[in-house]
Amino acid sequence: MKITIIGAGNVGSHLALTLHRAGYSILQIYSRQLLNARPLAEKVGATPIHQLSAVSTESELCLLAVKDDAIEVVAQNLSAFLPKTTLLAHTSGATPSTLLSDAWANWGVFYPLQTLSKGQPADFTQIPMCIDGATPAIQQALQEIAGQISHQVHLVNDEQRATLHLAAVFINNFTNAMLQASHTLTEEAQLPREILSPLLQATIQKGTRQEPRMAQTGPAIRRDQQTIERHLRQLANHPELSTVYKAITSYIQTF
Repeated sequence: MKITIIGAGNVGSHLALTLHRAGYSILQIYSRQLLNARPLAEKVGATPIHQLSAVSTESELCLLAVKDDAIEVVAQNLSAFLPKTTLLAHTSGATPSTLLSDAWANWGVFYPLQTLSKGQPADFTQIPMCIDGATPAIQQALQEIAGQISHQVHLVNDEQRATLHLAAVFINNFTNAMLQASHTLTEEAQLPREILSPLLQATIQKGTRQEPRMAQTGPAIRRDQQTIERHLRQLANHPELSTVYKAITSYIQTF
């Protein structure tokens, strides 16, 4: 199958490299800036392009790895240049398929449920791939492609995928923000960041082996008000962290 990747950012880069290693032909790499498309295109033997009108009609699958708010516009623009037989799939967790189905009969979703950054390795065999499509045949085709790169392939509808994306924001984006908060505090105290690593690993292990609320420890779940107030005094110079501390403490106390 000849594949064109629309977008050379985090997701597009990883998908292009991973699909190329799996033996798929990456025909073109599109980016609004040709300078951004060239390095990735060279790695996968593709042609770099910076105009949607240049997307080849030989493309059997176009993967839209662009910002969520650009998906609908890009899909509509491509409909003027590509045959309707082309399979167009987006890679977004939060975007409903209707943004494609309004312009394309052969639409699909090819969503890797993972945080991806260019230059950082990612083992796609362990990344859940969430698939959807306009017809059972399209779903099967995308599942087969996903199965060549991942051991975890799931057929997920719009509502399920939206919930997964929301849950992923909590488990990934918000967790990373908490890591930054911890880093800020330890750095101010001239403590090594690594001192909290064993605690982080233990938290993840316990939280994935049982229902997380059953593994909850700390002053909030104990309702240790003296410690909570002491912590808030320590955060006097960090009002943004104080707000977060209060909100999460209140949430924990609903367990």
